[in-house]
Parts: sequence; C-alpha cells; structure tokens
Amino acid sequence: TLCLLDIKVKEPDFEAMKRGKIVYLPPRFMTVNEASDQLIEAEEARAGGAYIPNKTLCVGLARLGQPDQCIIAGTLEELKEKDFGAPLHCLIICGEVHDMELEALKPYLIDNSKFEVDVEGSLFPRDEPSSKAADDDDVDA
Repeated sequence: TLCLLDIKVKEPDFEAMKRGKIVYLPPRFMTVNEASDQLIEAEEARAGGAYIPNKTLCVGLARLGQPDQCIIAGTLEELKEKDFGAPLHCLIICGEVHDMELEALKPYLIDNSKFEVDVEGSLFPRDEPSSKAADDDDVDA
C-alpha cells in the first residue's frame, strides 16, 4: 500500500479568522516518522490485524528522483526512529512480496531488521558468514 503523506499548504489560521484576519499557517509536511507513529497507534487502538508494527515490512521514501533521495526499508517500529531528512515523504506498507522485490530492497534494508516476510515467519535471507567451510573440514577429518 502506497501512502502519500499529508501536505498542508495555505491552511487558514482559524484563530486569526475569528478576529477577522485572513492569515495562513506555515506549510507543514507529514514525515515517515509521524506516519509510522500514527499507524502504530491506530493498530494498537483498533487491533485490526492489518499489519504488525514490529514485523511488517515497510519502506520509507523521501525526495524520490532527487540527488539526495532517501530510501529506507524496515518495520514501522524501526522506521519511526530513522532520519529521512526534508520533505516530501511517502510510505509503502508491503503485503505479499516477491523474492525479486526483496532482492531489490536489500540495499535499503536497516541492519538487523526484524521484519518477517510471510505468515510462517521466514526471515529475509541475509549474507551471513557461511559455516560450509567448517563443515567441509569436518568431512575430511
């Protein structure tokens, strides 16, 4: 699910309007951090099971297509702590993810992310030191 995060530009100041003045508030842009926090809070309050904040894979994106774009993948819990920099931000909440999509996300994945990619709890494969060399030595002995 792609979430295009809220942009508030030229929003009237209702307090000033009560006094007969037309004043606009400064522009505000929702961040991936705020969206993550609100989604976690909503899931805790409703317990709808739409996602699991500490397991569901999500991708936070900022300033796509710009030289300073930022792409970070992890769980909602992990993304709410990351710095995405200046706006504009958007958030992807992943559902069923193909192996090729996971491979494409690998460079953007938070180190030691806790996300799970399927109902069986299989974790995304990481490049860990292989113990095959040690196993081969045992066979020769």
